[in-house]
Amino acid sequence: MKNKEQLEEKNGIQVPEDIKVKSLYKAVQLLFYFAEEDRELGITELAEKSGLLKSSIYNMLSTYEACGLVKRNPLTNKYNLGIRVLELSSQFYRNNDVRHVVKPHMAEIANCTGESVFLAVANGTEVIYLDGAFSSSSTGGRNMTGVTAPLYCTGIGKAMLAYAPEEAVNEVIAKGLLPFTQNTIINGENLKNELIKIREKGYSVDNMEHEYGIKCVAVPIRNAENQVVAACSISGPSPRLGDDKLEELAGILKHHADMVRMML
Repeated sequence: MKNKEQLEEKNGIQVPEDIKVKSLYKAVQLLFYFAEEDRELGITELAEKSGLLKSSIYNMLSTYEACGLVKRNPLTNKYNLGIRVLELSSQFYRNNDVRHVVKPHMAEIANCTGESVFLAVANGTEVIYLDGAFSSSSTGGRNMTGVTAPLYCTGIGKAMLAYAPEEAVNEVIAKGLLPFTQNTIINGENLKNELIKIREKGYSVDNMEHEYGIKCVAVPIRNAENQVVAACSISGPSPRLGDDKLEELAGILKHHADMVRMML
């Protein structure tokens, strides 16, 4: 009979060899499944996703619940993220240098262009949106904070991927370039050619590659050591953002990126 460790690792969560505390790694990865769903998750569902034993998951969730990181719905016996996660998130945003430096520039860009402005960082093969800014005359914009999206089909993601090491680009391609729209780049060589063009122009464009009806232009945000640490984008309805307009907006983004560079 296989031991518990073998049963848990046959599928689902794969633990890298260099991880010192494997059980802790699994527990943290289990928590991340809640970030992928818009609904409650039960022990059975988490077992199917992770490949962990139900008894292990129960023990992990019980510990998380005691710490306030998850909460159990007594009616469904399923779990959601708990209030203490919000504390961690709040602390992260209070101490994020990139967000603090770029935020006032985002507000200025949003007001002068009338479009939505977003800030994001790379995390593996995805982007995570850190903040957004909207024109004072706008009736409202989407709160993207904490939302993730693929690097390869978003303007803000491609702006960072263009300057990433070759192995990072290959990792994105190896994971699979799934089509979100008919404009999504789904061929690895085509993506690499696109990244070359982005480096030549200094900005990227999302031509409705992630969402129909939405275009965006983005530039990398660099620090004083010339390292790409984030990206900033302007997005809006596709009829408003023709090629000439996108180039104009790219110039505005580049100007502000240069201004913040020496502050990071």
